[in-house]
Amino acid sequence: MYGEKSLEAGVKGFINSILTKMTVTIILVLFGIFGFTANYLHRVQKERALEEVKTRAIILTKAVKKTVIISMESGHVESLTSIFHTVGSLPGVEKLRVFNEEGIILYSARLDEIGKLTEELDYAIYRSPERAAPFQSADTGRRSFCMVEPIENQPQCYRCHDRTQEVLGVLDVCLSMEETLASIDRNKTTLYTSIFASVFITFVLIAGVFRQFVNRPIRDLVSAMARVEAGDLSIRVPIRSRDELGDLASSFNRMVERLDETQKELEKLHRRQLLRADRLASLGEMAAGLAHEIKNPLAGISGAIQVLVKEFSKEDPRREILSEVLALVERLDNTVRNLLNFARYTEPEFKLANINDVIDKVIFLARQIPEGRKATFIREFDPAMEEVEVDAEQIKQVFLNLFLNALQAKPEGCEITVKTYREAPPGYLKGISRKNYIMITVSDNGPGIPPDKLSKIFQPFFTTKEAGTGLGLSITRKILDLHEGHITVESEVGRGTSFHIFLPKRKL
Repeated sequence: MYGEKSLEAGVKGFINSILTKMTVTIILVLFGIFGFTANYLHRVQKERALEEVKTRAIILTKAVKKTVIISMESGHVESLTSIFHTVGSLPGVEKLRVFNEEGIILYSARLDEIGKLTEELDYAIYRSPERAAPFQSADTGRRSFCMVEPIENQPQCYRCHDRTQEVLGVLDVCLSMEETLASIDRNKTTLYTSIFASVFITFVLIAGVFRQFVNRPIRDLVSAMARVEAGDLSIRVPIRSRDELGDLASSFNRMVERLDETQKELEKLHRRQLLRADRLASLGEMAAGLAHEIKNPLAGISGAIQVLVKEFSKEDPRREILSEVLALVERLDNTVRNLLNFARYTEPEFKLANINDVIDKVIFLARQIPEGRKATFIREFDPAMEEVEVDAEQIKQVFLNLFLNALQAKPEGCEITVKTYREAPPGYLKGISRKNYIMITVSDNGPGIPPDKLSKIFQPFFTTKEAGTGLGLSITRKILDLHEGHITVESEVGRGTSFHIFLPKRKL
């Protein structure tokens, strides 16, 4: 069974190989060219042979007619029988006769024909308007070329013939085409045999040359590509020529060499990233532990300060100091809480939800803070928005972080525009099918982000605000990564910032 499959695969490989396709194509082209040429030469040769026989028939007819006229003028009519017998016995002469206007044969190279009627075709040609014309005949079972030539009554013939007689006789000469056609057939056989031999020799030569200079280099290249695909980047293709295939092999070798170098660099980078990730993981665990240890004392400190604040009157200057300390404790508590959220991995719980409804709830929450009450929220929701698979609570955190950033950037009154699209518009998500994603754009009219800082805003602990922790956007990106989504940003100093969020319609 395995042998049959191997044989079948080998046959298919041979049929589909470039060598087979090129060779078959060349053979068909050669057969077409040589066949057309051979057919043309055969036709020309046949036409020339027919013209030659026709010319011979005309010449012989004129010569015999002249001889007959001379014999009749000299009074040696009895010599016509001898003349006809001698000329009729020449090779290739099939018929030599003279018949009268009634078609009765008067003289002939064959004595048994005398007194009989001539063939209908010969007589019909004589009775035609041309009267004298060469024609082809097959009455004898073999193709012949014939010539019918009337012998007109001339004044010198009046002494023996009636003046009113217009035609004294009709000379009928036929030359056999058997030898000519046989020669044409022999030439045809020789010609086509030569063509087949030439095509076969050409096929062998082309196959050998193609195998050596094309098929072998391609086979080497395919074999090398298979080894590269298997992961062997040490393979190199031997360069056998300086033609296009040699250039291809050289380019392939350079490409594999660069891939080998790139892979080694990636392996080094990967090892460094693994070490860094390991350190970051350890730091993350340590930071989470520290944050947890700090959070409980902070809660105690906050509670104690709140009790102390109540002990002082509103006019007591110590109350203001304690209120400031309490605000700092709350800020520290927020930082610790964000750090814990960032360090903690929470698997999303995916459920179908309408993103328009989710954003509406976040806008309601944002309006409850002082900056939110001064802000203007503009909704441009896609009414045909379909439900998508998300963790609604985590996605709320994404938009709440974006809204808080915008509100804190312009606390005196920010304008935030939220647009939703049931399908990412053209120009976004290059290289990815945008039909599989919804898109949400959050734009503000704040001060914008300088270009030199725009690429760092998603890094942990990077912030442009004095009271910021630098974890809001990092948490946002982390949540979107867990949702297999994407986020991009555009900003212009003095004009505002726009964030574009892309969420898959279904969990990928």
